[in-house]
Amino acid sequence: MSALRSLQIIGSQTMGGAENSFVRLVRALTRAGMPADAVTRSGSDVRAALDGHRQCFEVPMRNALDLSSVLRIRRLLREGAYPVVQTWATRATWLTRAPSGVVHVARLGGYYRPRNFRHADAWVVNTRGLRDWLVGGGFPADRVHWIDNFVPIDARPPPMSRRDLGIPDDALVTVALGRLVPKKGFQDLLAAMAALPQQIAGRTHHLILMGEGRSRAALEAQARDAGLQARVHFTGWLDTSVAALALGDLMICPSREEPLGNVILEAWSKRLPVLSTRSAGGMELIEEGVTGLLCAVADPAGLAERWRRLLEEPGLRLELAQRGSEHFEKRYSEAATVAAYRALYGKLVGDSDRVRVPSTSR
Repeated sequence: MSALRSLQIIGSQTMGGAENSFVRLVRALTRAGMPADAVTRSGSDVRAALDGHRQCFEVPMRNALDLSSVLRIRRLLREGAYPVVQTWATRATWLTRAPSGVVHVARLGGYYRPRNFRHADAWVVNTRGLRDWLVGGGFPADRVHWIDNFVPIDARPPPMSRRDLGIPDDALVTVALGRLVPKKGFQDLLAAMAALPQQIAGRTHHLILMGEGRSRAALEAQARDAGLQARVHFTGWLDTSVAALALGDLMICPSREEPLGNVILEAWSKRLPVLSTRSAGGMELIEEGVTGLLCAVADPAGLAERWRRLLEEPGLRLELAQRGSEHFEKRYSEAATVAAYRALYGKLVGDSDRVRVPSTSR
């Protein structure tokens, strides 16, 4: 099993969907007998989320020109004799220059600049669209691997109650979560909410917005200006965000850009109906009218129309939640993802002489 040891590296400072996936995979591989050590940015929230893990290293990873971090990562790989290093997103991948004998797997969760990833030996993506995009851009098809994300079943109770947030017990509650940045589309979500009546089907309607980011102040101001401040509840980032989904009657993913959308998987794991924009991830994950509803990107009016329909029709919410949950259980389990990585690492390490290509061709 030593051949399946890996060093997993991520350069993020704060938590988000990709960072949650990183933490989950590091722990899941280790539980499955494939020890995964972690390298995180110094003082990051990701390091805090891995508290108690078997082996964690901190590297500054200040920017793409941080030569000291390049050397530190190479030293860790040599001293630890890791057969595999897997890097997540751009910064960690660019700063990792694997020494001879170490297979470098780069994991992409978005449409990043391809040139920052070409020096890796193999690539992992989490959607069909990303795989097709890389192969279409000249990456060798036999070295681009599609492995689904997974979301563990979280049986913990919500970290707060509706009453803690000032929400009546009989209210209709929508939840949304993610990094509070423009591409996540929360400005469109608030504009759509402003177009809805305060009461729907005889019940007051509230929104819980879970997340942190540079747009928070602007979003809070938008909610105040629209007169929504009493019904929009900003919780900040929650380590137990999946558990907190249980506070809602439905979940919305309003992203303008979303390669996958872990939040959709998380909602399905909690048996919540989902409404998403027609982002790349939303269209890949959701079968319209079967496992969820879809609406146009950056279209508050269209979002409001679909949102109102879900709020008004409890039968529709129940049907979508049931089908989404069934789809989740078949496709996005921890066991399936770990098995895929076991097969991939085993193949790459056993075939490492063929996998590593001459540096002159990169």
